[in-house]
Amino acid sequence: MSPALPTRRRPGRRTRLLAGLVAVASAAACSSGGAAPSGATGGAPDPAGTVNVVHGSTPNQFDPCGTLNGSELAYMWAVYAPLIRSNPVTGELTPGIATAWETAPDGLSLTLTLRSGLTFQDGTPIDATTAAESLNQCLELGNQTVPGLEGVAAQDPTTLVFTLSSPSSGLVDLLGSRLGLLASPRAREAEGTAFGSKPVGAGPYRLTEFVPGSSIRLTRWDGYQEAGPPPGKAAAIAVQIITDPSAQVAALTGGQADYGYRLDSSAAAALRDVPGVTLSNEIGVAISDLNIDRSQGPLQDVRVRQALSYAIDRTAVAAAANDGLSDVGSVQPYPPGHPYHFDDLDGAYPRDIAKAKQLLAEAGYPNGVTLRGVSLDGANFQNNAVLIAQQLAEAGITVDFEAKALPDATKSFYTDHQYDIFSTGMNSGPDWLTIYRRLLATTSSGNAGKVPVPGGDEALAQLNAATTPEQLQAALRNATQVLQDQLPIVPLYFTPYVAAWTDRVTGGPDAFAINGEADFTALGVTSAG
Repeated sequence: MSPALPTRRRPGRRTRLLAGLVAVASAAACSSGGAAPSGATGGAPDPAGTVNVVHGSTPNQFDPCGTLNGSELAYMWAVYAPLIRSNPVTGELTPGIATAWETAPDGLSLTLTLRSGLTFQDGTPIDATTAAESLNQCLELGNQTVPGLEGVAAQDPTTLVFTLSSPSSGLVDLLGSRLGLLASPRAREAEGTAFGSKPVGAGPYRLTEFVPGSSIRLTRWDGYQEAGPPPGKAAAIAVQIITDPSAQVAALTGGQADYGYRLDSSAAAALRDVPGVTLSNEIGVAISDLNIDRSQGPLQDVRVRQALSYAIDRTAVAAAANDGLSDVGSVQPYPPGHPYHFDDLDGAYPRDIAKAKQLLAEAGYPNGVTLRGVSLDGANFQNNAVLIAQQLAEAGITVDFEAKALPDATKSFYTDHQYDIFSTGMNSGPDWLTIYRRLLATTSSGNAGKVPVPGGDEALAQLNAATTPEQLQAALRNATQVLQDQLPIVPLYFTPYVAAWTDRVTGGPDAFAINGEADFTALGVTSAG
């Protein structure tokens, strides 16, 4: 089995098979109360049923080409059909709107063959022309970019061609991620900046209600023709946004909710032994981290960043912040057991207070240093900040974190440069190109001040030029080492994905996605209860 590379000509099996991934967590990956192992009482899902969902995060828009906060992907996977489907559980690439794809031998073009007869939810036909329109509209917004892309155009009604100035081995992966989630170009033209709250795709569900910060409703689209995701198993997915742990527990035990995800770790303890409720926690491609502003202050010096990393006990932070659900620390983007994880690089930055102090002294701070910190206002990010501040103090690094809501925190950190470090998380999806571009590119939205990462752009060029599995593995390893050496972010731990469901639910285990989201298309409810 080999990674997706430009030389692949037909849909094929991926190396991203995460069998056994959960076993790396020291806590039990799944515990059941009275629920059957499958997470349902048995029987087929009721096609007229409504799955009542509790979501522990707050999405603010549903445009895959808009700004992102990492909590909207479950909805996008349901609303949009992808050009190429990246399986939420395994990352395996399979046909979506495109039935086949082929990269030219020189790597300078990618040709997709599209299904015939598909339409968007507003009736706009899907062909190579409207697909190219959708992609070009997306790229014009500037939140999605493709290295070396010169153009996207229709060759004929079922043939879509990407032309490149230089090879981009991650393009196929990108088309299995946000970029490949095609939106109706007519709807985007009609709605303009409001499209993020009124999305129109070609997926199995339509967004029919959105009350920001409160509720979201997806209704099965009867006009769906299978193009990657399976047809909806329920008539509707009714979501309540609930961030309070006790309210999450009350909804799942009191009959108001059938399924909950992105639950607070403290809710897991309360749900663990509840009869009729299955609890699951797994880790995937989602990490908690400290983002670093390298454009100003003491953290311009790599030795200060390294001192900060040496001062952190990742295992202790993970276990404490997640109520013992997992203690798997992170010093690289992919978790243990993943093909893109490098076991021999796990030894970077063991906790070493003496080494941290030595590096600070070498950087000109023999008496310690004070940094300005901001944290997202979610409980886990604030918990991380408290724990990390205590650990850093032992090395002479003083940080007082302020908690702020997402828009204020990101503006204060990335635009206004009011802080040196940011307690946040990274949930970029399974494709390696998005992850490493966010970490290493000078132009990355995650690069405060757009300061070049020494070796970063070169590492990305090596990744883009890979044409064999061996070259890709070598390039990924090099990119991981650049991350570890330069620390544009300080990884902390792999974030547990905490989900729970009642006996009414079918497909609960299958709804896990490796980036910490849920796959709504897997969920149904039985008519019983």
